[in-house]
This record gives sequence, C-alpha cells and structure tokens, in this order.
Amino acid sequence: MILFYPQDDEMEAADADGKLEILLSSAERYKAFVLDASSAHPVTEKKTPHDIPVAYNWDGLAALLRQIREMPESSPAARLAKAMKLEKLVTIYEVLRSAKMSKLEAVRLALMSECAQLRANK
Repeated sequence: MILFYPQDDEMEAADADGKLEILLSSAERYKAFVLDASSAHPVTEKKTPHDIPVAYNWDGLAALLRQIREMPESSPAARLAKAMKLEKLVTIYEVLRSAKMSKLEAVRLALMSECAQLRANK
C-alpha cells in the first residue's frame, strides 16, 4: 500500500489558502518520512521509489499552481495576493527539495522570480 500526501479528500473543500496550508503540512510530513527512512538504512543500500511506501500527491500541487498562475493581476491588491500565494508555493517547494528532491530547486527559483516580478509591479 502506498500512502499519498496530501489525501485527495483533504484538498476538495478547501479554498486556495487552505490548499496551500494542506500542501505545506503534507510536504513536511512527506519530508519527515523520507528523511527518517533514509537515515534508518545504511548509505550503501540503494533505495528506489518503489521501496518507499509514501508518495507526494503532485496532482494537487500542479492544479493549485495552475490556479494561482491564472489569478488576475488587474490591480495592485490582486498582484500582491497572487505574490503571497506564490511565496507560499516557494516554501512548499523548498520543503520538498529538502526531502532529497534537489531537482525542484529550478522550479523554486522560477517561482521566486515570478513572485519578485509581481511585487515590483505594485
């Protein structure tokens, strides 16, 4: 059995801010599990994704990223709200990157750049 973080039913009823909080707490739980699993085994033993009984639910993260990117930027308040949501996504990607997913650094940096552009165009 594979346990996915976050569960699909957790994401259904929440708004964008609620989904961001759920994704962040799920990323932290996922990171804790991955780091605990890797510290429990010797470095010489190779672990594959098949060996880890948890997975991060990327569908929820991708859907929310798309939803945030499609938010309007018509006013300074709208741009600021969008930037704040992107900033929270940066935090989520940082947590996941630290869970032995170093390739997420490029996405995190792109989100940071987008957030900075929105804040500069206030």
